[in-house]
Amino acid sequence: MGFKKMVKPPYPPRHWSIVGYPGSGKSTFAARMNGSKLIIDADHRFSEVMDLSADDVYALSDTPSDNVDPDAINRVLLQNMPGARVDTIIIDSLTSIITPYVVQALVDRDRKRSKNLISQFQRKALAMRLLQDAVTRWGTDTLWIYHLQDARDASANSIVRFSITQTEVVRLSRCINMQLQIVEKDGKRGIHVLWARRGRADITLWDDSGSWEGMPGRLEEAVYGGLTHDEKERIERQTPRVFQTIHDALTWAVNAGGFPSIEQARAVYDAIKADVRPETAQEMASHWVTEVRTRRSHRE
Repeated sequence: MGFKKMVKPPYPPRHWSIVGYPGSGKSTFAARMNGSKLIIDADHRFSEVMDLSADDVYALSDTPSDNVDPDAINRVLLQNMPGARVDTIIIDSLTSIITPYVVQALVDRDRKRSKNLISQFQRKALAMRLLQDAVTRWGTDTLWIYHLQDARDASANSIVRFSITQTEVVRLSRCINMQLQIVEKDGKRGIHVLWARRGRADITLWDDSGSWEGMPGRLEEAVYGGLTHDEKERIERQTPRVFQTIHDALTWAVNAGGFPSIEQARAVYDAIKADVRPETAQEMASHWVTEVRTRRSHRE
């Protein structure tokens, strides 16, 4: 049997993540994704919007607990994906799968069942890696859903945070090419492009249908339409993969709109470095770029 000749698609595969407040329409957006859909229904609510899908929708498992256990997700996918006609795998939501690892680690520490948070968080890291590998190996489109939540910083100021940690956001960037956020203004919802690996970002598309009808296609056209190969290469190079010095990292963060001053950027940079303990300059750069991108989006 001969090899099949590759045909260049008009747009990159849809390896996307989307974040928004609970009830903002993340699952509704997921129902508008391409083709037949396999739902890892960790929030156990996708049935509420499945009628919006123009194509078949498949459940990962009849056992609800399988949808929140990375090991079970991997096992079920290995058993059933070969030969299956699935165009998009949707993880709804990553919050419900990963957050319990953090909560359990903190509870164990508080109840003195375990003093070693590092080893507990290693379980979370392994779970995230297993989940990513389990989902991405099949060559389908993917949509990773997680949540926004209100919080307070160290000075008790109101801030907006992702429901998964910055470390998980960085790890997720390994297997996505577009990061989206649901925004609202004057009673109207839209999708803001936080980041696109080889396309335009910092743009917002507003929804006129009330249910994201046609929105995935509109996003592709807005992000990639009309770009030449050289332009896509230039965009990809604009995101630093490593900083030569701390000063370079801080200057970039201020110029990119993440912080109003070098001093404020330095305080956050030092806190991240102490928290994640990166082993390489590239790993630190990934965390730093994600932090700056997140702060900029929350102020817009």
